[in-house]
Amino acid sequence: MFLLYSNACGLHNPETEILSGKPVPYLESPERMKRIISHLLKDDRTKGWTWIDVDSDDMRHNVMLPNISEAISRVHDAGYVEYLEHAYKSWVEDGGSKAGVVPETFPHPSLLSTASQETTRSKTLSPLAKAGLYCFDLSCPITANTFESAIAAVRVALCAASHLISIETHPKTTARPPTGAFALTRPPGHHAGSAVCGGYCFFNNAAITARYLQSEMSREGKNEECKVAILDIDYHHGNGTQEIFYEDPSVFYVSLHAQGDYPYLTGATEEIGRGPGAGFNVNIPLPQHTTGNKEYLVAMKQAATKIEEFVPQWLIVSLGVDTYKDDPICNFQLTSECYVDIGREIGRLGLPTLFAMEGGYCLDALGTNVAGVLSGFEAGTPE
Repeated sequence: MFLLYSNACGLHNPETEILSGKPVPYLESPERMKRIISHLLKDDRTKGWTWIDVDSDDMRHNVMLPNISEAISRVHDAGYVEYLEHAYKSWVEDGGSKAGVVPETFPHPSLLSTASQETTRSKTLSPLAKAGLYCFDLSCPITANTFESAIAAVRVALCAASHLISIETHPKTTARPPTGAFALTRPPGHHAGSAVCGGYCFFNNAAITARYLQSEMSREGKNEECKVAILDIDYHHGNGTQEIFYEDPSVFYVSLHAQGDYPYLTGATEEIGRGPGAGFNVNIPLPQHTTGNKEYLVAMKQAATKIEEFVPQWLIVSLGVDTYKDDPICNFQLTSECYVDIGREIGRLGLPTLFAMEGGYCLDALGTNVAGVLSGFEAGTPE
């Protein structure tokens, strides 16, 4: 198992967010990353795993590292990326709070019913107006260091993918199980759409990685059609990932999530994809409050079967552990033991797998639960 991280991922550090109408301390804090690293370093199950700091001199001087801007452009709208890069500076210069960019107006369909598209996407819009165009909630304050952290998260994910490619495409002299890599991505990504942030997410790390894998395989002539599966096990539905691949039959997206919870308007079983992508989007919503280990593992087996039927070359796991019973903002009842079983189920698929960190906000159990999934994956991988 490879574990990749960047200290720059901790620079994004808003003071507050609005949750259920109240200002609260920002839950998706840098402390999450610190807790995960601290636990993985001392957990006996992780001995022998390889740690990689993507900011190290060796990594920075590696000419084979992915082109981050090019990779992002395969997924995200150019205007959105430009906005994220300059949003904070423009906001402050226009008199906005130095605490961060937070929208005060959202482009509701009724508001836009008589507005011209040229006006709503005009570069002359004020920073206050643009904030609502490119964000769908109040959990994504853009601070002075947000863009740097978001870029660092993408770099971590792409470096993890690059390592998987170098190992999996190298001639095998002896039989060995498929490789696993854990990208400690922060900010997370699965709520970020092609041109919008929300739910703590700015760039969709999993989606960018999927497109990177496909691009590299095409460039090397390894696969006529590189098929990637994305398994999303965060408590919340990955609306951004679903939107990005909704019409694409080459990326299979399956999500296990809470029914009727955030982001509230997506994640129904009827959402199966569109056009050529029809049938390649699977949502498995589970009831809040009553979903425990047994119920979740049944759904996991269902998701695994769907992935096997797709026959992908690569698997990306959007790894959220906010399904834990004591998570402060979620309502499932999973225990720490269940995460080992989840990892085993993923490992049994026998695919080269990249885990990209998403949610999980119970700090005391965060590292334990992440280690459980990763160690379970190694235990479940076929020899």
